[in-house]
Amino acid sequence: MHFLALLLVCLLMMWCTPLRRGLPVDIPQLWAGFAARRLADRPLLSVVLLLLPLLPVALLQVWLVAQGWTFMTLLLFVVVLLACMGRGDPLGSMMDSFEAALARGDVEAAALVAEHEQGVVGQDAAGVLTAMRAALVRDMLHGYVVTVFWFVLLGPVGALGYRLLRLRLAQDMPAGGPVSALAHALEWVPARLMAASFALVGHFDHARQVLEDALLSWDVAADDLVARTAEAALTGGESSLADEGDNAALADTRALLKRALLAWAVVLALLAVLG
Repeated sequence: MHFLALLLVCLLMMWCTPLRRGLPVDIPQLWAGFAARRLADRPLLSVVLLLLPLLPVALLQVWLVAQGWTFMTLLLFVVVLLACMGRGDPLGSMMDSFEAALARGDVEAAALVAEHEQGVVGQDAAGVLTAMRAALVRDMLHGYVVTVFWFVLLGPVGALGYRLLRLRLAQDMPAGGPVSALAHALEWVPARLMAASFALVGHFDHARQVLEDALLSWDVAADDLVARTAEAALTGGESSLADEGDNAALADTRALLKRALLAWAVVLALLAVLG
């Protein structure tokens, strides 16, 4: 059921580009905003309220399974997963304007696109390119890898729980709070699996060295780990992609992400066959 729902969602996102940004009405985002406003001065209760929708989703799943309504259960899985995946398009054409501006040497236009599309800021071409590359990897981690990981393990509850936590973190939550700690815990294993996949499909030795240095470290942020591993997998430790001065760095980054996703797809397919 999990693999079938994931396959359907992937096909829908391939055929319908707007779905890469999520459903037209982002109900999790609306709920996260409500929870933040309702209990802004009580962080622990705010987290409880934030995660409250997990209970009805879990009960609905249990009831549908008990009734034997396979199609309705699959529909629940697909809708919840669509509501939780994406919100970015790291493999699509959304960055065409950025890459076109960079290719013609218009650094100012590229910087404006980067700030508008991804909220990243750089002082020069190298800084903008580095920030955009890290943003693409971060979008893949948050929007796809961690979401799919917890969906496979826990179903809709896992995917929705992580999505709600990420939304709350985006609302200027202080570092070190309960939401930040929960999100870090949920990202710890998937980030290392993603980094390992970069090593498998890129420059293995250099990516492996970066991964080994932070493999068992609880304090290393997931975003930082996958960004550094991706750069090592792409450059092989020879030079920085930001020094290339054209749009090849983003093209190579997206190619790396596609190869890593293919590796994940093969693993999930094997698990589905064996399971």
